[in-house]
Amino acid sequence: MSPHKLRTVSVVEAIAEQLSEDIFSGMFRPGETLIETQLAARFEVPRQTIRSAVVMLIHDGILRREPNRSVYIPRFSESDIRDLFAVRRLIELETVRILTTRKVVPKDAENAVRFMEVLRDEDGWDEVLKFDFEFHQALVAATGSTRLQKFYRSISAEKRLALTYFRSSHESPSEIARQHRVLLDTIRAGDPDAAVEAFSVHLDESEAFIDQVIHSQQKQPSSTPPSSATTENDGVASHT
Repeated sequence: MSPHKLRTVSVVEAIAEQLSEDIFSGMFRPGETLIETQLAARFEVPRQTIRSAVVMLIHDGILRREPNRSVYIPRFSESDIRDLFAVRRLIELETVRILTTRKVVPKDAENAVRFMEVLRDEDGWDEVLKFDFEFHQALVAATGSTRLQKFYRSISAEKRLALTYFRSSHESPSEIARQHRVLLDTIRAGDPDAAVEAFSVHLDESEAFIDQVIHSQQKQPSSTPPSSATTENDGVASHT
């Protein structure tokens, strides 16, 4: 038996992965500025290494940068969510149609649902999102289309980030697991139209919930926004 090959990652990639997990865990809040000097000190690396990692996360949509402003965690508007879900429908509904037509039930998607099903109601939302992410990613991967997978990867980080910041407070992990079990069963049943309809309803409900949260947040008094000044000493410089 040949030994498993481990993926070698650079320091920049490792920092980018850690920062993304920090963001997904809620360590940083929407609109919050990342301070370059603080990150360099935390990871004990040169600031240029931090800048390179940040560029990777900007490309993934996890961070944003605007002229005359430091790099910051994006805030999602209603139009951002509408656009994100429009692209999700293009990818995921076609994915479901392909898998159902081929009668393919991905093992990794099944495993993700099983992990969801053993979560306790007191388990964190981060755990739920992790398996939700793996579930949808496994479906797209099972199509075997490299272009579809590439297309999905281009929005997957933004999708996870949006769900991170608009956490569901009215549904338990067990209920979310049940919903995903039903979705997987619609693929297993082999009726493409019924499966596509089930996933379409799932996406509609998810988008509607996020819109509701955005409306609710807009009615609340806004907190003081982070400074928009970009300096070479304090923020992640915008020229990187």
